[in-house]
Amino acid sequence: MIPLYLFHVTAVAHSENLLWTFLICNVFVVTSGIIFMYKLFTQKDARIMGIAFGIALAVNYILIAIFGDIFDLLG
Repeated sequence: MIPLYLFHVTAVAHSENLLWTFLICNVFVVTSGIIFMYKLFTQKDARIMGIAFGIALAVNYILIAIFGDIFDLLG
């Protein structure tokens, strides 16, 4: 149950391949967000990591909007 709290997965039933896609995308969002925040707080050049984090976040929301439930976007 802990992975469901750490990596938000949709409540709608999906195939196993689609769930792995969601999990991989969410892992990338979390790691890129952590690296982006680290670079911001250490005052290093964070432009590339910020762009990567923004793209990963947009792809994640698009995947949830297409394959998930509308209420998954709220969580």
